[in-house]
Amino acid sequence: MTVHRTHPPARAMRENPDIDQLKRQARELLEAYRAQSPDAIIEVAAHHRTATPEIFALHDAQFVLARSYGFESWPKLKAAVDGVTTTRLHEAVQKGDLGAGRALLARRPEIVDLLREGPSGFEIRAIHIAVMARDVEMTRLLLEAGADTRDGIWPNRDATSPRTIAEERGYDEIVALMTAQEEKRGARSVNAHGDGVRRLRDAMMTGGEEAVIAVFESEPGLAGMCPPDGVTMLHRAAQYGLLRVAKWLLDHGADVNKQSQPDFWRWKGRTPLEFAVWECAADSGRSASEAMAALLIERGAELTPLAAAALGRWDYLASCAPDSLQGKGVLQAAVRGDRPDVLRRLLETGLDPNERMQLGQLEDQTFSSGGPLLEAVNTGRIDMARLLLAHGADPNASVFTAGSATAAAYTGGSPRTHAPDQAMIDLMVQHGGWIDASSVGYIRNVELARRMLEGDIDPHLESGAFSGETVEAILWSGASGRSAEIVRMALERINWPRDDPRWFWMLWRPLPGHRDLNEAEQADSRATFRLILERCDPNLRAPESGQTMLHEVIARDHGVGLSLATILLDAGARTDIRDEFLKSTPLGWACRWGRVPLVELLLARGADPIEAGAEPWATPLAWAERRQHAEIASILRQHGADR
Repeated sequence: MTVHRTHPPARAMRENPDIDQLKRQARELLEAYRAQSPDAIIEVAAHHRTATPEIFALHDAQFVLARSYGFESWPKLKAAVDGVTTTRLHEAVQKGDLGAGRALLARRPEIVDLLREGPSGFEIRAIHIAVMARDVEMTRLLLEAGADTRDGIWPNRDATSPRTIAEERGYDEIVALMTAQEEKRGARSVNAHGDGVRRLRDAMMTGGEEAVIAVFESEPGLAGMCPPDGVTMLHRAAQYGLLRVAKWLLDHGADVNKQSQPDFWRWKGRTPLEFAVWECAADSGRSASEAMAALLIERGAELTPLAAAALGRWDYLASCAPDSLQGKGVLQAAVRGDRPDVLRRLLETGLDPNERMQLGQLEDQTFSSGGPLLEAVNTGRIDMARLLLAHGADPNASVFTAGSATAAAYTGGSPRTHAPDQAMIDLMVQHGGWIDASSVGYIRNVELARRMLEGDIDPHLESGAFSGETVEAILWSGASGRSAEIVRMALERINWPRDDPRWFWMLWRPLPGHRDLNEAEQADSRATFRLILERCDPNLRAPESGQTMLHEVIARDHGVGLSLATILLDAGARTDIRDEFLKSTPLGWACRWGRVPLVELLLARGADPIEAGAEPWATPLAWAERRQHAEIASILRQHGADR
């Protein structure tokens, strides 16, 4: 068989390898490294710089073995040998080949919900493809295999879950299949309480605890809701520190030990108690978290390692085997709960101070490392940071999507929550912390970026010293940090053609995340956006999703949508391009998301209010009516739209 490698191989693969043989080799490597065999030490050191015999696990051995054979990860080695991949499943779904889909899922069931790699559309699952093709039988097969109906596709997850797509397109037969499957899995009543759910959400966010209880009492069925993600109303009450609401739910039969479903970050679900010590502690502080935890424990909640670490229950943790605590988030929980003594004792048992954890739902083997130290930086707990560093924590370890503790020290947390603390910065630097090219723009350090671009200092990228990769990384981080000067310096060293697809994601970086920008941030966003737009085609489209940047600024908005849309239109952005997921123009997106000023802008710039060629469910008026945006529907009718 032909096997395609991406790393120089150190092991030779036999002509017809089998997966059982590779699994045996991984176990043998694990045992040899733990026994400190010289050959194993050399092989592991070549591919896993933070490994130690005490924390080296089977997934680490599999990773090293894959690298030794020339592959990026164990899943890629496994896929090369057995041929069962997410890509092949997606191809079978696209062709409507039920037999092939069934055979692939029988051999490797977990691929039903695994994600592919890539910057756009990588969160497309097989069920998205089936639903968008309105393939009822393929959807049925995937649902029976456990496909998730509620996870959307980045960067517009709220509009792109399989369920939302089916509902908004009017695929009633698929919606019925999903409802039946969700209820079969234990989801209860969610779909029958649309208005009640909205009232409950509003009360939870703004109305206070009595308002929440009043909604429950007016519609008792809401209290027993269990969405497909398994996060019950008691989980939510614990998350938001709603003590009286939690008491009411417990008095009315809520399951105090109900686990949520596993998610992207965790292979195992969480209980309401874990929500209290993790989510509530982060948002409401230790006292609210402790009060909620005390109530739940009094009502029968069982301790877990995560909860015990956050609550300072060393008596419970001491009874656990150290191996059972490895990579389970207990160190970070101890930091979040402000339990320095528990943190010290856990570290003394030999737990990995970086708490390296494998993430779920990705076909490739993906790890996150450095959570405890990042937590200490984010919460300003410098003594706990010192303790972690003294036990070998790496200040440059990267937490997935959050970056390193060193970068967080420079920015005042990740996400930014406080002013940078020079003492924390100095501590990271003293222990070897550095800023790399992919972080320098986030901290907006123009001088450091300049020195990297001029080759004076190490950009700390895998490629080594100054390279094209360095410039691209600095441009990416500068755009992300909305530093116009860093972006300008990087652009001087880039000569990509205007239609290079990389420009799309560079242009995307200055956009707001999940909150409104203040005036200074808005100005920075516009300035950075303009600099990049001057170099590229304003009508570039994202791969897979097919959306333009005009689509994206409309969806995000957060205070800059109108100004950025105006900049794009002035640069020649078209208003007639439809994306692949919502099958809609920018005007359709503005109508879906209820952006009145943007609707008016687009119509003033010549956007078609009728769109006779659109799918019936994807016209601007259809979106406005379905999403109950009455003002927008009225504006469209004034411009001639009428179904």
